[in-house]
Amino acid sequence: DIFVHEAELMKSAYYANKLAQYREDLASGKRVMATTYEIRKTLCEVVKKYNCQFVCAHNARFDANTVNITQRWVTKSKYRYFLPYGLVWWDTLKMARSVMGKMPTYQRFCAENGYTTKTGKPRFTAEICYRFITKDNTFVESHTGLEDVEIETEILRYCHRQHKPMKKKLWEK
Repeated sequence: DIFVHEAELMKSAYYANKLAQYREDLASGKRVMATTYEIRKTLCEVVKKYNCQFVCAHNARFDANTVNITQRWVTKSKYRYFLPYGLVWWDTLKMARSVMGKMPTYQRFCAENGYTTKTGKPRFTAEICYRFITKDNTFVESHTGLEDVEIETEILRYCHRQHKPMKKKLWEK
């Protein structure tokens, strides 16, 4: 809906530099075009079929805001929330901070590679977390949907395998 019908708006999108790649992927058949309605309908069917209790993203606040804003834009605010009612957002950023942030090996990895904030604290981007998990310091995140999901899945798995207490839910403090 936005990609096709809001070309001017797309030029200022977070992922505007990916538009040419998306067009190539659509032309080659690597990606398939769908409306927001079709995407939401499919998501609802999958949630129901597999009895999903949560969805997960790295920095889930961004994703939650984005899908809700898109839903409101395309329906002129008739429908305000993209996810089915009751589905909970989990955030691998919170998980990584809770688990990896306490690991001396992660802290050392960040310090040695310059993956720190201005105040010297470890950063927790999906790319940096994935580099740590895979021990591949050359990895570059593509920031293209499915590929991002694949690395975020590894962050989720890694955090759970540590069997440490962690914050998961986006809206919990």
